[in-house]
Amino acid sequence: MDVSKRYLAFEAVALPLIALAGGTAFFYFAAPVVIPIVVSVSLAYILSPLVALLNRLKIPNSFSVVIVLLISLAVLGILLYLLSLQVNNFVAELAENWNAVIKFLNDAKAKLLAWGLGETPLVASLDKFQSQALTLQNLSGAGKFLAKGLSSFFSSFLGGVLIFFLTFFILNDQKNLYNRLTRAFGRSEEKISQQILTEINSQIKSFILVKFLITVVLSIVFTVGLLIIGVKYSFIWGPLAAVLNLIPFIGAVIGIIPPALVALIQFDSVLPALIVVIFFVVVQALESNLVSPKLLADKVNLNPLVILVTSMYWGWLWGAIGIILAVPITACFKVICDHIESLQPIGILLGGKK
Repeated sequence: MDVSKRYLAFEAVALPLIALAGGTAFFYFAAPVVIPIVVSVSLAYILSPLVALLNRLKIPNSFSVVIVLLISLAVLGILLYLLSLQVNNFVAELAENWNAVIKFLNDAKAKLLAWGLGETPLVASLDKFQSQALTLQNLSGAGKFLAKGLSSFFSSFLGGVLIFFLTFFILNDQKNLYNRLTRAFGRSEEKISQQILTEINSQIKSFILVKFLITVVLSIVFTVGLLIIGVKYSFIWGPLAAVLNLIPFIGAVIGIIPPALVALIQFDSVLPALIVVIFFVVVQALESNLVSPKLLADKVNLNPLVILVTSMYWGWLWGAIGIILAVPITACFKVICDHIESLQPIGILLGGKK
């Protein structure tokens, strides 16, 4: 018998896989309950510094939380109002914009034919596009689509109210909540629970807060840049690109496409679109290579490949909100796995350089 051979115990492989499968099933079916909680916790991390500031000014904690939440709602309301004005302008000029798209496609097809490229797949695609009679009459279904979207307004409103109150109770009771969580698994495990919560708090709080501030700054920079270039609906494309930038790796690229296409069609020239692309690439390069590394300082210890895979995983589970929250959620799970012996293999797989 070859005693030099070593074998993995079945439990060492089975337990992590069972935990992963069970967790996937739970988060998939419990999404309507878990997502508002995760969003509320994230908002609590963002707003807690303001609450702490008011507390230092001798304002009672409950009043501080109410003041911060009301100010946040007011700011959000103003931003949504400004955004709605841009969306209304976009809808009002929909016919004009669509005609500009059709004209641009016809001009592009004419240029390709003039260059002797009539048999290329690109021209064939343009022909197929036009053969489907994509005129303004085909947009008649847009009203039904918008009406269907408005039908979910009340459910979205109720979800927002739920998140508001969840955030209030988390901020108002954060100290007692921390103590209860540390004692939840018994006195004997209290020190380990404290260590887990401390590590999660130190990693996630900085990450979420920095990402939020970067998103706000990018929204302003992108919007101002597009206004200077003269791209229409800048107040839509700027914040949209900033939010998409939260999606690891591909979000920055996706955020460039709408304003670049609008610039290309609006000015009927490649130069303005090229300027938009260069502007976005420069800003995103500065943010990803200088600003974020310096502010985050590797707070979240995750492998880049893991970040991409988990973004796909949480996107499959929860959609867009899952992609945006993939990194902090995965970082939390890594800390937990690192402190549970049977789940340590998952923590090792998720780990980065450290």
